[in-house]
Amino acid sequence: MTEFEIIYKSFMGFMEESENYAVADNNLIAEYEGVLMADKDNADIITDIWKEYGFCLYKKGLFALLNPKEYNQIARSFPEVSDKAEVFARTATGCLFLWEEYSFGKNIAFLNIHTGQKNIISTSFNVLVEWDLPASGFWLDDCNGKIEFAVMEKFKHIPHDKCAGYSLALALGGKESVSNMELFDFKTHLELVSQLHQ
Repeated sequence: MTEFEIIYKSFMGFMEESENYAVADNNLIAEYEGVLMADKDNADIITDIWKEYGFCLYKKGLFALLNPKEYNQIARSFPEVSDKAEVFARTATGCLFLWEEYSFGKNIAFLNIHTGQKNIISTSFNVLVEWDLPASGFWLDDCNGKIEFAVMEKFKHIPHDKCAGYSLALALGGKESVSNMELFDFKTHLELVSQLHQ
């Protein structure tokens, strides 16, 4: 098996199934080859997935790969996000995975769009996809997993253009409870929440 196949097989062992929702065109792939990749990575895993499978939803909506061109501008409007950050994925609740430059180098960060908190979660895309994302403990510790898993229990399936959000946003005093969550248009909700944090 190739490096890509080994990494993707491990990833899919947890994600179980994928749903393609858009094709990644050749121009986009060419533009991003080597961009979403750490120096230590042996495979350009994100663009390799785009090439092979396009943009997909995984585990019925728990995780989805995104076209950075569609979401970078909105993501960068969050105060915590740098103006050169690249967005490459989201969770069921619309939280974002970012590739960002820091004073000590590039890292993968997780932005909880509801609380505004951002944490560095990995220094390698290969490690993130092969080892981190397939581990429930990683989700619970680093990716808002308690809420994400509860949201999937509640909604069962979240389409690529939707996300679970708080009916009264946390920034406006809403309660951080799954009972306070409903499905919204993902892009619209992301824009709204970003404005609440400004």
